[in-house]
Amino acid sequence: MAERYQRQTVLPEVGPDGQAKLAAARVVVVGCGGLGSPAAAYLAGAGVGQLRLVDGDRPDITNLHRQVFFDPAQPGSKAYQLAGHLRRLNTEITIDEVASYVDAKNIRRLLSGATLVLDCTDDALTKHLLNDACVALEIPLVYAAAQAYAGYVALFPNAVGGINLRDLYAEPDPSLPDCATAGVLPTAVGIVAMLQANAALCYLLGIGNPPIERLLTYNALDNTQHRVKLQKTYSKPIAAPWGAHRQLARNELEIDADTLTPPGYDGIFSMLTETREPELPTGVVRLDSRNPFGHCRELMSPGGRYLLYCNSGKLSLVLAAQLRKAEPAVDVVSLRGGIKGIS
Repeated sequence: MAERYQRQTVLPEVGPDGQAKLAAARVVVVGCGGLGSPAAAYLAGAGVGQLRLVDGDRPDITNLHRQVFFDPAQPGSKAYQLAGHLRRLNTEITIDEVASYVDAKNIRRLLSGATLVLDCTDDALTKHLLNDACVALEIPLVYAAAQAYAGYVALFPNAVGGINLRDLYAEPDPSLPDCATAGVLPTAVGIVAMLQANAALCYLLGIGNPPIERLLTYNALDNTQHRVKLQKTYSKPIAAPWGAHRQLARNELEIDADTLTPPGYDGIFSMLTETREPELPTGVVRLDSRNPFGHCRELMSPGGRYLLYCNSGKLSLVLAAQLRKAEPAVDVVSLRGGIKGIS
């Protein structure tokens, strides 16, 4: 229906040809939370022809200050609830929801045929997994992140030899706090989501100057933006995460437990600060927050079995993945959901 898009097709840079480009696009949105839900809503409203929404999480009361499309009392995952909203918003497009977390086993299938991928996730391990998959498949990726009062957006076309996320962050950093620990201003997330959606639309339409191989930063306290040109700094080959040396899937790195000190481990390590966890459970070792990776390697022995935990389970998951890669003889896992899942 031409009327639906009249207010954007009247723009000379868009027009009917631009609208046809959007209708032909297949965009995968990975993460349907504070970034993914508003970004997907605007892409759907603009008439992007096919949207795939990927998220295995369910809405939670702690999400609602920034994830305004969800109702934790309603059934279904975030992907399911968001898909329902988008179908009501625009009946002319195709919505495909996948209520699963992205991992090394399913990522190739989930990204197959995509014109563009939006990284709307909130943990470093998944961001690097998405990056490596998009590099291998040569699919353009719009990266975004938000924490506290700041946000970041970058667009990587992923042409052979081009700049990608590893030129910005060579490896996931398990020492950085996540939103559950550091907090986040809801409007900061929303504005970054709009910057991400805008970059995606400009790229799909071939208009304007989206942040291609540039890092766009945003500060919500003074409303400033800056663009930094990125340089090629990562020289190692990037292996496809589904190959012979694939990254471990999330379910291979996490365990469920009803206590912070389940039996059967040679060591249990906390990534929480003294402020967050004044008293450690018996037998638990607090890791050095400046270098948890190095501290773990000092304490672990080949053949040992170890458990890591943090506030939400995200930073410990990153650390577990890095340790398993560096120390194949060590069995190390992360507590799913962290202390939030226990309390």
